[in-house]
Amino acid sequence: MQERELHAMLGIIPDPEKNVYDINTRKNMNEIQRIMRIFKINEEQHNKHLMLSIKNVATFRLVLSNN
Repeated sequence: MQERELHAMLGIIPDPEKNVYDINTRKNMNEIQRIMRIFKINEEQHNKHLMLSIKNVATFRLVLSNN
């Protein structure tokens, strides 16, 4: 598949000046806010999973050291 066909299929406009979000309508503004919330949730979940991993490793080491 060529890059041009991929852009057409995904609806991507490769021109940076035309590839912007239009915030003139309420619908478009809500869509941008929804995307921002998704990125924020994703970032918070990454931090949460990282802390759980650290806690699990620390607990595992504690169990091994007591035996």
